[in-house]
Amino acid sequence: MSCHLDQAPDLPDTGVGGCCWGEIVGGPDRCTCWEPTYDLEQADPDPELVRWLAAGVQPVTRERMCGDCAYRPGSPERSGVEGYAGDAELLERLAAAGDRFWCHQGCRQPVAWTHPVGITIPGGPGAYAPPVVAGVPYRADGTPAEVCAGWAARRRALEAARGRRAG
Repeated sequence: MSCHLDQAPDLPDTGVGGCCWGEIVGGPDRCTCWEPTYDLEQADPDPELVRWLAAGVQPVTRERMCGDCAYRPGSPERSGVEGYAGDAELLERLAAAGDRFWCHQGCRQPVAWTHPVGITIPGGPGAYAPPVVAGVPYRADGTPAEVCAGWAARRRALEAARGRRAG
């Protein structure tokens, strides 16, 4: 399962030292004290939808690519823009392997990260942080995210090309 999920941006060294076990064991870039502030309130995932998806009901695929779809030519993900996870090669591998890529529309996004010492930094532009239940990310309203339309189109194209080569 992949989606428009990025980790926190590169978090700065707070200069505190020893504020948490992550920082003690792994150094400043492993600090776990940073807390996100989200752009949307998160509703609990709908339990009935969780059961359906866990039972094998296929998730909805978005009808059209978003204006900022990672699979569009020139997207930040395909162009290597800082703050966006992945690249063109990763997107191609996901489609070829059939590893779902989820649309970020409606998913919460960290707009800032705050450390208890009082430092706040902006969130990354390509970061989304929905809850994930049984491999499916959930939008802020509690409904499952849709499968990315760009990923689905690329997946169909790759499967068609394989069929032509095999035939």
